[in-house]
Amino acid sequence: MYLELKNINKSYGDFKASDNVNFEIEKGKLVALLGPSGSGKTTILRMIAGLENPDSGDIIIDGKVVNGVPASERGIGFVFQSYALFRYMTVFDNIAFGLKVRRMNKTAIKERVTELVKLIGLEGFEKRYPSQLSGGQRQRVAFARALAPNPQVLLLDEPFAAIDAKVRQELRKWLKDMIHKLGVTGIFVTHDQDEAIEVSDEIIVTNKGRVEQTGTPIDIYRNPATAFTSAFFGVTSELKDYKAFKSFDELDEYDKAIVRPEFVKITKKSEVQKYKSSAVEGRVETVEFRGNCIEISVSCNGSIFSARRSLDEPAVAVGETVDVFIYRIFITHGDSVKLLKNNAVREETVVI
Repeated sequence: MYLELKNINKSYGDFKASDNVNFEIEKGKLVALLGPSGSGKTTILRMIAGLENPDSGDIIIDGKVVNGVPASERGIGFVFQSYALFRYMTVFDNIAFGLKVRRMNKTAIKERVTELVKLIGLEGFEKRYPSQLSGGQRQRVAFARALAPNPQVLLLDEPFAAIDAKVRQELRKWLKDMIHKLGVTGIFVTHDQDEAIEVSDEIIVTNKGRVEQTGTPIDIYRNPATAFTSAFFGVTSELKDYKAFKSFDELDEYDKAIVRPEFVKITKKSEVQKYKSSAVEGRVETVEFRGNCIEISVSCNGSIFSARRSLDEPAVAVGETVDVFIYRIFITHGDSVKLLKNNAVREETVVI
């Protein structure tokens, strides 16, 4: 593994920002640190960069423990949320800043900056100042400045937070393509699940200073390993009493029953319901257009949860009584989670 954190602990007074953090990252991967505010994401990033020191544990880059290595000597590029560009420097000078600090000769600096300006797609903008650029362009300059010294690790602290939605989507794809093209190991902090899923090769889910789970976006989504991950990842709702819904095994002990929209089938009374004998009645509370689907909130057996219907299906109205069938749920007990499938689906006979 190219980058490793082993038994990392970091406290600020009584607050434990990192609680025995362990993970490994392969070279050339783009990894998201995903978690709620205060979960320890930025602290981890700053410790890798050398801007903070762990109280205990080791940070290893390319086989070398770097705990005592100054930030300037770790071979790391850092992109801040606020761009942190120098207002009175041109695009060229902003990108060249780190190279000038390292006293590279002018010819080498010009070649490197020209290469990076082309890479970020801002040829012709070299003499402009940050105030003359859009938010997306400023962020690209910040990326280029961090990449100028040829870092082996690129760290990004919520790099798209200050950019509008349309530009953010464009930059996400651009960043992923750039990281893979350059072979740099990238780690970025985000609390945006869509961003983490779309951009990263792997996700590290953090909570209260701990690493809850690591894996590919699809693995974590399909197979949450802890109670926290099952409730945090994806759009989730809690059922007050899952035993009130038909055809599920009844567990003696559980804390929460968690359902996602794709686990739920909403059917109008006039439609054919494949699992009608296992469905229960619910009431439509809200109907919202989401572009590629209709999102519905439905009240049923004392719970309110989300479901989705295709744009091609007949419309449902607020207040309408509908049939509700739940295919599966996540059941948590303590820190563990179990996927419980509806027996009506499990026992279905498939005729070929």
